[in-house]
Amino acid sequence: MICTSIDELSRNIEKIRKGKKVVLATGSFDLFHYDHLKYLEGAKKQGDILVVAVKSDKAVNKKSPERPIICEEHRAAIVDGIKHVDFTIIMDYDEMLQLELKAENARQREWLIIFQELFKGLRPDILYHEDNPILQSAREKVFEKYGITGIKKKRGENASTTGIVNKLRAV
Repeated sequence: MICTSIDELSRNIEKIRKGKKVVLATGSFDLFHYDHLKYLEGAKKQGDILVVAVKSDKAVNKKSPERPIICEEHRAAIVDGIKHVDFTIIMDYDEMLQLELKAENARQREWLIIFQELFKGLRPDILYHEDNPILQSAREKVFEKYGITGIKKKRGENASTTGIVNKLRAV
């Protein structure tokens, strides 16, 4: 189910949460590929309810001005169509957001701006995430502040959207 706000998502989760673990996975999911599928399969194995936060077009564009290739509504619909996913939400980038935690670099600040309100409103039990040393200290602060358990997934080796785009450019 695609939710349009954190409040709507939280209300839906609270109806079914009792005694269940809520897992949060995040990403752009631009040009959905095999490693995206394996990431979502792995996330679902960590708990009972899988919520996937898809970065908005604006948020993806902060990382790479040429992206996204697929619009946020379509990316969210693709993710939501995966059998492992219970709820999907698009998370935007609001540079006016007041951060509750201190970021040590621009990537951490960007990540916190996109997901801070979701951590507060949803209060997932687990954040399933890729191993990214640039974001690790910010994630540790989030885990402590919001009582979330972090579970690292090894970075995919089979495919990446950047790799696919680069192959297409070479053709």
